[in-house]
Amino acid sequence: MRSMNFIGNKKAVSFIEKTLEKGGASQAYLFSGPEGVGKLFLAKAFAKSLISGGSLPDFESGDVEKLPVDLILLKPEIEEKKGIRKERDIAVERIRDAKKDLSLYPYSGKMKVLIVDNAHRMNVASQNAFLKLLEEPNSTSVIILVTHEYSKMLPTIRSRCQKVGFGLVGPEDMGTAADFLGGDFVSRYAEAAMGRPGLLFRMSTNQEELALYRDASEELAQMSSADLNRKFSFAEKMSKDVDGAIKTLNMWSWMIRKKALAENGADLDSSYGNISKIEETVSALKNTNANARLVLENLLINIR
Repeated sequence: MRSMNFIGNKKAVSFIEKTLEKGGASQAYLFSGPEGVGKLFLAKAFAKSLISGGSLPDFESGDVEKLPVDLILLKPEIEEKKGIRKERDIAVERIRDAKKDLSLYPYSGKMKVLIVDNAHRMNVASQNAFLKLLEEPNSTSVIILVTHEYSKMLPTIRSRCQKVGFGLVGPEDMGTAADFLGGDFVSRYAEAAMGRPGLLFRMSTNQEELALYRDASEELAQMSSADLNRKFSFAEKMSKDVDGAIKTLNMWSWMIRKKALAENGADLDSSYGNISKIEETVSALKNTNANARLVLENLLINIR
């Protein structure tokens, strides 16, 4: 079987290829690992192959993103309230609707496949409803859960899934993106993608995404010396797009860590103190209903 051109995580790709070669897919899979490393992309490719009965599609052809009717993709919705954008939990009603869809015989393919992206955004009620779906297997369906927060999945769900792990991609593999994106772009931004080829590809096609990461370094430098008014103003701006704020903070954390390593641990306590504060802020933004502006103000006041 010809491997599709997938950047990094060769073990995951090899596992999927062997599964397709042997046939007899498991009822449910759990793809877990960092954001932006290709989990959802490979899940879609795997799903298309299960539906068609063929091998993995060619990465370069663009076929992976053309979803067949027998593929159900469930993901969190983005809510905008009072000018603030935030990802919503996956409600129990959507799980019940997906269960009904899976109970139907495939329309044209060999299987029906349900992909739940950011599956950790299922709340407790949703996960319990989903557990019932796993407990009532359908011979013509396969489920693929995709998450970057494995620990938030109920142990009873994790235990019923075939686990496929993903990791960050090394510099050598990241460099192969030059075949698709051009050497100049990759040499300039591959490091900023932090071992996440999916992020690098998004940066190449989405100017807002590129600007977000390109500006992060300058913003971090400004915040370390800005006065309170400037910090409060920036916190207000960030709070209007919580997902964007989380991306910026993750980039800051990576930049601080990289700088500390480059300086052989100089001012290590301050660097890792800042990283700890950033990680606490990201956790609060992701996992609580705390006021985003106040949380960000607290971080910017205390970052050094």
